[in-house]
Amino acid sequence: MRTRLWIVIMLLAALAAASPCPAQNPAHAHQFLAAMQAYKAGRYAEAAKALEAIAADGVRNGQLYYDLGNAYLKDDDLGRAILWYERALRLLPNDPDLRFNYEYARSLAKDAQDESTSPLVRILFFWNYQLSARTILWLALTFNLIFWALAVARRLTRRRALRHAAMAALLPALLFVFTAAYNYYAAEHQRLAIVLPAEIAVRSGLEPTSTELFQLHAGALEGHLQIQFSQDKIGWVESTAVGRI
Repeated sequence: MRTRLWIVIMLLAALAAASPCPAQNPAHAHQFLAAMQAYKAGRYAEAAKALEAIAADGVRNGQLYYDLGNAYLKDDDLGRAILWYERALRLLPNDPDLRFNYEYARSLAKDAQDESTSPLVRILFFWNYQLSARTILWLALTFNLIFWALAVARRLTRRRALRHAAMAALLPALLFVFTAAYNYYAAEHQRLAIVLPAEIAVRSGLEPTSTELFQLHAGALEGHLQIQFSQDKIGWVESTAVGRI
């Protein structure tokens, strides 16, 4: 039973990690060059529009998202700049230039967000904040393959050293498998978003005439539709006013 369970986990990780990226095409290359030319000429809105058209075609690339954040920041569209920086950070969590620009953009936001993750959690589960979700998925697959290769070799050769090596590979395999599973769950259920307009009203209900509870400004980190900005600030916003990370 345990063997079958591990086989299923390994196959699921392999399928998820091996899912193909959107195919590149010449149109994307032309759009990107046009965007870079517009950016260098100071036409930042035009550059952002061209880059976002590439992303809308399904291209998932950290550098593309970073360039989009830069274009929107130069165009004084703080909400969308932070949105694309947040998306880029999920793919390039350790990029120093991206991190610097993101922190600068966040410093321009008017609303201070309470830290939702305690420092202790960040220390205990540091790998999940230092590595991208895709890297964790690949590590889960890699350590699973190593474990099973060693387990098969141990069964064929009966060498005790291989058993110890297999057990050593089992711990990181479990660690990264469960971390990948958590990241998948969080991505599906924790719907984080960024406020896009310069200012929005958070209301007690869904109607435009509902009581205004408080206001948020561009760049605030928010939930989706029914939002919780902090423990004492919960309300409703129009879906078009936020961009999901």
